[in-house]
This record gives sequence, C-alpha cells and structure tokens, in this order.
Amino acid sequence: MTQGPVPLLVALHGCTQTAADFATGSRFDIVAERLGAYVLYPEQTLRANPRRCWSWYVRKNHVRATGEPAAILELVEQTCKRYPIDRTKIFVAGPSAGGIMAAILAEQAPDVFAAAGIAASVPLHAGYDIPSGLRAMKAKVPEEIITRISELAPYPREAYRHQRVTIWTGAEDKLVDPRNSVLVARQFLGLYGVDSSRMTVESRTGAEVTRWRDADGVVRVELWRVLSCGHLWSGGSFRGSHTYPAGPPCSDEMMAFFLAGMPQRAELEAPPR
Repeated sequence: MTQGPVPLLVALHGCTQTAADFATGSRFDIVAERLGAYVLYPEQTLRANPRRCWSWYVRKNHVRATGEPAAILELVEQTCKRYPIDRTKIFVAGPSAGGIMAAILAEQAPDVFAAAGIAASVPLHAGYDIPSGLRAMKAKVPEEIITRISELAPYPREAYRHQRVTIWTGAEDKLVDPRNSVLVARQFLGLYGVDSSRMTVESRTGAEVTRWRDADGVVRVELWRVLSCGHLWSGGSFRGSHTYPAGPPCSDEMMAFFLAGMPQRAELEAPPR
C-alpha cells in the first residue's frame, strides 16, 4: 500500500457516459495504481442532465462557488479529508463536457488544481446558454474572450504561477471543432503569462505535440493533435465508450505530464477572491 500523501486525479466523464464507463475506457485506474495515485470519479445525474453532460453552458457553472463546480470541489475536499492526499498534487481531467468542466475548474480553483487535462474542449467563457454553446462547439467565439482572458479570470496571474495544462484534440473531430484546442491553448498562455513564441513542435506516432515553456523552461501548456481521431479518448480501451484505442495513450501521457517536474512547495492558500 502507498505510504504518505499521494496525488489525486479528478476524472470527469463526457456526455452519455457514467463514471464506471469512463473509468473503463480511460484506464485511469490502471495508470494511477502504477503511479501510486488515487482517482475520484464524480458522476453527473440523469436528473441534472438527461444526457449526463456536465452543464458547462449554464452560467452558474462558470464559477467555483455555485452549481457543479462547487459540488465537485466539495467532493474533492471530502476525499482529501478521508484519504492521505497530497494537496499540492491534485489534478483534473476529462473529455468533451468533462474536458470543458476541467478547464473551468482549472481557471476557477488554481489553489486546488495543480494541472488539468482538457480534451475536446471549447474556450472558457464561450457558452452561457445552449445557442452560444453550440456556436462555441463550432469554434465560433468572440475573439475578446481569448485576448482578454486575464481580465475575465477570477484571480490575478500570480495565482496561476504553478499551474499547467495539457490539451488534446482529435484532428477528425466533427462534434467539437479541433480549432478550439488552439483557442484554449491561447487562453491558458494568456492566463499564465507565457510568451506564445516560446514554442516547440514534436512529431509523435499518430500525433503532433506543441509545447510552450515559461521563462524558467517549464512546459506550462502543451497541445496534442491526434491524427485520424474523432470525438474520442485517444488510446483508451475498447471496453469503454467513445475511445480510440489506436491513438497515443492519453491517460498515460496526461498523468506523466501532471507529475513531471512538480515543484516541492507548501500547501497553497486560496488566492484572494
């Protein structure tokens, strides 16, 4: 059994999925066990959303104090009190609606989440109702929400100084336009104050990976564009839904990214509201 505080991954399923289905398809349990981490799988109810989507297009779900973000953060807090969790190594990840909620939580709770894995997402602040949400899925979003992200974010840039994100998209995604991944990357670069010119591009089997480093050489934002992949979890198990087993192993790569170069730091205090 793992001794001492361990990392925690909050894994958020996508639409039409259950927590068990996403656990099976993503293989996060297997990856986490190998690394000595815990995984928390919050599950959306049918009463809250008939397709089990996290309702990212509802205004109250854009802030940490209300709606689904508040409920998820409460689950995280309960988990930390019950198990030996290293609060400096709490991560959040998910696909589609789960990926969008992961991005929201990263922006809204930088004191809680050290890193986020965002797959098939739309930009932050892009949808506040169903019509605007549908436009966002087609990458039709106002340019100002990309360029003014620091003004829209709830905390000053200093609050995000340790946070990192890995963003994934399928090049053949017909549901959420792959161009959104670049917009999400631009937002987090702005949120973190990372120079967009500090970029490297790597070709991997079945994918292209772009990374942006800060002035200290730390990769703060990375973007995986998986070739021949649609609106699916790359490298997942065929036993779960919405997976693309032939692609790079998203779950393994995300966990490796989360844990790589984690700063040894004291427990963070909540940033000023």
